[in-house]
Amino acid sequence: RYGIHMAEFKLKRVLCTVDFSEPSAAALRMAGGVAKAFGAELTVLHAQILEAPVYFTVAQTRALKAQLRRSTQAAHAHLADFVVKYLPADLTRSIEVVEDDPVVAILRTAKNWKAGLVVMGTHGRTGLTKVRLGSVMESVLRQTGVPVLTVGPNIKPVASLGVIRRILCPVNYSSLAEIAFEYARTLAEKTGAQLTLLNIAEETPSGQGLDEAQRVLCDWVAPAVRERCSVKEALRANIAETLPVSLISE
Repeated sequence: RYGIHMAEFKLKRVLCTVDFSEPSAAALRMAGGVAKAFGAELTVLHAQILEAPVYFTVAQTRALKAQLRRSTQAAHAHLADFVVKYLPADLTRSIEVVEDDPVVAILRTAKNWKAGLVVMGTHGRTGLTKVRLGSVMESVLRQTGVPVLTVGPNIKPVASLGVIRRILCPVNYSSLAEIAFEYARTLAEKTGAQLTLLNIAEETPSGQGLDEAQRVLCDWVAPAVRERCSVKEALRANIAETLPVSLISE
């Protein structure tokens, strides 16, 4: 009768990747809020790579490596300032600057550090720009076994970002929906947020189909879950009626 509930999502380590852009600043704000809600550690990672062209001479390669060392030192100092600007002062955190491909660095750090969540900002590139530059976020999503929280390009890094008030979780009763619900439920419990479950149902001429869908959606949530966090149900007859958001924070 009720949705399958996994073991509670216990978040101890959060990994946030930044490139000093506004989207990554917004991601850092969100990562800080989530880490604080769970009492988790936060590591902030910046990866950069500077490769010597094959035609460089030995002297030119040495000069490039020296430049990279100076650049890494500068990036470390800038990252420290970036973290102070966008994270709460009382949050347990560390910073790391590595010379490597960003995707490789993120996957390796998440695995070695045993991160429970990766938080990333997205730049919203499309078309040829996306094809040419590739998408770090999409590459990480395809290869990691760690949950990934993405923050879109239109989200601004305002001070209130990361204080989560409402969470919208679409469900279709599949195994993936059950997993997503468990993450959403635990996040709502830790932050005190209102959790709304959304299901897209098929409407019948008599309207009875929607009534039955509403009952199924309500019954899908175990009573024990409702005792631990505030849960509401939302039913829509078609996709056009749904809210254009997946997570709202204020």
